[in-house]
Amino acid sequence: MNLKVLPALLALPLLGACAPLASLLANSETEGPKPRTAGPLTVGQTWTVSGPVDGGTVTQSVNITDLVDVADGTASVNGRDQADAFTTGRAGFTVATYDGVRRTLRFDWIGENGATYTCRINTLLSQPYQGSLTLKTGGRTATGTCSAISN
Repeated sequence: MNLKVLPALLALPLLGACAPLASLLANSETEGPKPRTAGPLTVGQTWTVSGPVDGGTVTQSVNITDLVDVADGTASVNGRDQADAFTTGRAGFTVATYDGVRRTLRFDWIGENGATYTCRINTLLSQPYQGSLTLKTGGRTATGTCSAISN
């Protein structure tokens, strides 16, 4: 046997072992990195949250443009921006928060009239998720139910 061919023959099994890795790398390069997730929240999602409270029905869209670590889990908006928005009553502000320790999902938003809404979901089995809805306005609190589904 020619000694020049022997190293090439010995390398063939190694090349075959690299094929799965090369395939995975090719897929990640064409598809790009996977979006960041926290529980059921994924960057790029839009959630529709709705429910009856205080004699009416409210519906709010919550866009997940980013996920950042906050004091009570992972949220779509950082804690400082949340505090600023709720302190000033910035209408239209929305935030989604996932608490991985308690496995709860919460959607908070500020209505046009400065009312604040919280949809808290304690059981994340299947969508649409069902939870409790709290409305705070003018020093009073009303409760209802809510559902949330990702689009």
